[in-house]
Amino acid sequence: LSSRHKEQQTKLKRMGEKPSAQKRATASKTNHEGSLFQKSFTWFQVFVAGLLGSSCCLLQLIVNVLTTLNVIHGIGCTGFNKTLGPVRPHLRAATGLWMGVSWYLAFKRGLPKRSLLFQTVIFLVLTFLPEILLMSGGPALAPPTDNVEVLKLKVDGMGCEACQTHVKGVLDQWGGVVESAVNFETGTAEVRVARQWAEGKPGAFDLKAVAKRLEEDGYYMEPEL
Repeated sequence: LSSRHKEQQTKLKRMGEKPSAQKRATASKTNHEGSLFQKSFTWFQVFVAGLLGSSCCLLQLIVNVLTTLNVIHGIGCTGFNKTLGPVRPHLRAATGLWMGVSWYLAFKRGLPKRSLLFQTVIFLVLTFLPEILLMSGGPALAPPTDNVEVLKLKVDGMGCEACQTHVKGVLDQWGGVVESAVNFETGTAEVRVARQWAEGKPGAFDLKAVAKRLEEDGYYMEPEL
């Protein structure tokens, strides 16, 4: 009897352990899924904060790339900066404060900082993308002052630094362009064209063709009066 009693107790114990093991496995899976969701949500917050700090400059760049690849046509400026641009300093201050609090809590609670470092880099790149674009598209080498024709143009449809960079890129790709300067805030462009390239040569700078090309991308250009 004693032997049978021990066997029954062993069986009951094993039966009691199985649900416990299943519960632990379920809890572990739930915690893992929760951790993945939290990490994904944190990265989502980083991207949103960076986009707000740059007036969604990255989204305009994506539109520009798709336009250049002829995937989409005629969209031009998406208008994000026209809405968010005036409050960009305030958005940057708010998102910067949020990132600062994140670092404070990480140090205070002894949390891992490697992931936060990567998130901070992404945040800063997205936030200051407009300034990065302007720096990367800075003025060219000083052009020759003789035998150069200066064209002053009016460009409608630009709303941010990404639009400005796109228009400048279209102007610079034409033959004979020595230098170009575009300003989205004033809606103007100035193009310096080598005079021998502005006289109808094949591949030379053609104002009508350039205007047509920009119109396809959603921008409208005409000589400034």
